[in-house]
Amino acid sequence: MIRIWLSREGPPIREQLSAQLLLGILSGRLPGGMRLPSVRELARQLKIHRNTVGAVYQDLESRGWLEARASSGVFVAPGRAERAGGIDAFVRLWMEQAESHGYTLKELRGALDRLAAPAGPLTAVVADPDPELARIIAAEIEQATGRPIPSSGIEEERAAALMIASEGNAAAVAARYPGVRLCTVRLRSVPELVAGIQRPAAPVLIGLVSSSPSILHWARTLLAALGFPPDQVLLRNPAEPAWTEGLRACGIVAADVVAARVLPASLPPPRVFRIVAPESIEGLKQNL
Repeated sequence: MIRIWLSREGPPIREQLSAQLLLGILSGRLPGGMRLPSVRELARQLKIHRNTVGAVYQDLESRGWLEARASSGVFVAPGRAERAGGIDAFVRLWMEQAESHGYTLKELRGALDRLAAPAGPLTAVVADPDPELARIIAAEIEQATGRPIPSSGIEEERAAALMIASEGNAAAVAARYPGVRLCTVRLRSVPELVAGIQRPAAPVLIGLVSSSPSILHWARTLLAALGFPPDQVLLRNPAEPAWTEGLRACGIVAADVVAARVLPASLPPPRVFRIVAPESIEGLKQNL
């Protein structure tokens, strides 16, 4: 018995049946010389009208894919797939069938990359509209798991079996990479980040270093929650010129895990802060 799946919500049944028979022939699943079910048998198997099956058989026979033999039945034409172009014809038909179901070429390539990937650790990429934030999240995951994780902005073209995104930007990442498995991580809230931190008794200049515009924006909220006025806070981005200016005068320097690596040794040792919630890190340890 040949296996054929039909969807009542997809393209016309006749088109689906014709395409699947062609795919079967081109892939070798229905080899040359194989006898196909009779019109009545296949119609009963698929629960469709006999006229639909008959029309598909007649069309494929007229195009040279099938042969009707008197008193014997309907057979796959011997050698037809090879003469039609082999794997190129198979892939072309596969693309046409996928397009009829609404899939894009990009989605097909992504699916092929995932299915063809060798067995082993899942290929994962951290993605975010803020590429630097994605880089910082990836660095925290790498520190916790011991596994290098690449990162990307969502404007870049990346192939991966798994996309990792923050909960707040998961929708944007999912829209950019449709069909790719998505894992969300929770970022710490401001109360979580400031928990246990006491405002110094005497006024002190605070330096906060990050290359992520998102983190620098959050820093204003975080430090305001601790009671620091704006004139006691220096926000610095290592990607900008003269970014270390003023940091030597700071009583406290805080940096994300990536920025902490590039701070000059002449500066006070930084307080390294992490933005990914611990439970998300633990979940990734088990799934990567």
